[in-house]
Amino acid sequence: TDGQPITVIAMHGWLDNSASFTPMLEHLMQQSSTPSMQVYALDFAGHGHSFHRPQGVFYTIWDYAIDVVQFIKAKGLTKVVLLGHSMGACVAPLVASMLPNEVQGICAIEALGPVTTDIQETPRQLQKAIVRQTQQQQRSSKIFTSPKAALAARLGSKMSLQEHAARLLVERNLAPVDDGYAWRSDRRVTLPSPMRFSEDQVGAVLANLQMPVVLVVGNDLQTSAKLAKRAALVSQLQWLRLDGDHHLHMENQVSVCAQALVELSAKCINKEA
Repeated sequence: TDGQPITVIAMHGWLDNSASFTPMLEHLMQQSSTPSMQVYALDFAGHGHSFHRPQGVFYTIWDYAIDVVQFIKAKGLTKVVLLGHSMGACVAPLVASMLPNEVQGICAIEALGPVTTDIQETPRQLQKAIVRQTQQQQRSSKIFTSPKAALAARLGSKMSLQEHAARLLVERNLAPVDDGYAWRSDRRVTLPSPMRFSEDQVGAVLANLQMPVVLVVGNDLQTSAKLAKRAALVSQLQWLRLDGDHHLHMENQVSVCAQALVELSAKCINKEA
């Protein structure tokens, strides 16, 4: 790498936090062959230890992207590789569109571009957001009696997650309160966005990407026609199909995902040489 560290911006999934990348980073630190890397694993707004948006404000996918752009600019970073899992991989193409000269490559795990809604569904999406916001304001926040109870709740969620991976995420997202423990994350991140991109808009973003993209998918997404259609729009895309669940980068495919990041970063460095 000629002594120049590779700068990686790691972006986690919805309701996760930066601990999502702890297994991959620990693996890389143990490898003598790992090139010099500077990694910023971010907590998105409303997640982990990051700030909560002002009252009355929704969390939107484009605001997450703008936050990352502002971080890159504040740090004065000029050459970065984006690593995104799930929601982070939804955000990554937006960041790359805003900073096409700075973003040298994208490693997208289990997603590629934002969730979309048909244009005809726009009125219903607006209504759903406001109804859900009102309902949430009338409910109190969940309090857990112990960290063990919080871990059990996370393991019982719809998204399957092995215990060691769930423990990492829960430990970073748990805060002691008067009556026990509560999530640090802002519960408003669970509200639907009032507006979403259309599939055509996301397609335009993906078709405009001029950097190498590695798309890592586990078992469920390998047969997704919608994802395949999106991937076909990206001129420099490489598929990496692996055996595993949604959090495979924390579970059984840590080393493979880490190696994919290393190889992508090396390709970006060599491109600049």
